[in-house]
Amino acid sequence: MSRQPDENDRLADLLRMLPSPEPSARFASEARGRYLAAIEARARREALTALAAALVGLAVIMALVGTLVEPASLVVWVADTVADLARWTAGLGVVLWLVPPVAWASIVLGSAAVLSLFIARARAVALAK
Repeated sequence: MSRQPDENDRLADLLRMLPSPEPSARFASEARGRYLAAIEARARREALTALAAALVGLAVIMALVGTLVEPASLVVWVADTVADLARWTAGLGVVLWLVPPVAWASIVLGSAAVLSLFIARARAVALAK
């Protein structure tokens, strides 16, 4: 049983017979760059689509929870959270007001010194490797 060549095989053979120059290195590198850019754009679109789907799912779940839970309890939870935030902000304001600027300056300088020691140690370890 012999296989008859179909149209696509004959066309491919004819195209291979045509003399054509090798593409330049610049063309190949630019084509590769365009290909990578297209792949990155596709990945970004997929990630944004997944994020949008997750947000829609979260909104649906919150809507369902809102119907199951008493709406007053949600309002109480939000009010309690806002009150806690206001309490923490007022406490931070009192601490900033009571501690003199000289103490803050020494704290900032001490923190910078400790941070510079950590950075110097990390650089020494990186250079040792």
